[in-house]
Amino acid sequence: MAGEGKGLLGCFFFAAVVFVTSLALGMSVSPDVSAEALEEVGEFLGSLGGLSSLGLFLIIFLNNAVKALGVVTFGIFFGLVPLFFILFNGFILGVLVSALESEAGYGLIAASLVPHGVIEVPILLLATALGLAVGWQSLRWFAGRESAVRSWLGQGLRTYFRWVMPGLLLAAAIEAFITPHVMRLVAGEPVCVGLTCLVNF
Repeated sequence: MAGEGKGLLGCFFFAAVVFVTSLALGMSVSPDVSAEALEEVGEFLGSLGGLSSLGLFLIIFLNNAVKALGVVTFGIFFGLVPLFFILFNGFILGVLVSALESEAGYGLIAASLVPHGVIEVPILLLATALGLAVGWQSLRWFAGRESAVRSWLGQGLRTYFRWVMPGLLLAAAIEAFITPHVMRLVAGEPVCVGLTCLVNF
């Protein structure tokens, strides 16, 4: 068990490094690229404008829960899916933060991220770490070495249902019901609830 814990911790640290690196890369893209990305996301958010907070909560939770489950289970394909997941989402988040900074400022961006992000980001990093751990065991099996891929996959699914899914449920509730109010306090005026979706995985 101690060895498994160290292995998972290593995968978590690796996922965090990849996430922060891709986030920084996303924030360094040209203003034209970030503005175009923001425009495309804004068009998508237009379809969510009429949703209630409950509807937004359900969409956020289901979106993250399904993706996180896929990250864990499809980690069996040598860890490529969780690696791409954390790379892509970190980069896109960085692009959107860069684009929003000129329009909203870092205070409002932080208000739209921090309340739920302090739970959501570590939970999604945990899901990624579980998928990477399964992927590492798959690579060992492919190389003909001793592997515990079935054990890791089973442990990953148990951890998903015990910690990841409840954590995402809590994060989605905060994002839909609390984050918009924090944003309004920071902005000093009504803020479109859909803005919080801009920083949602």
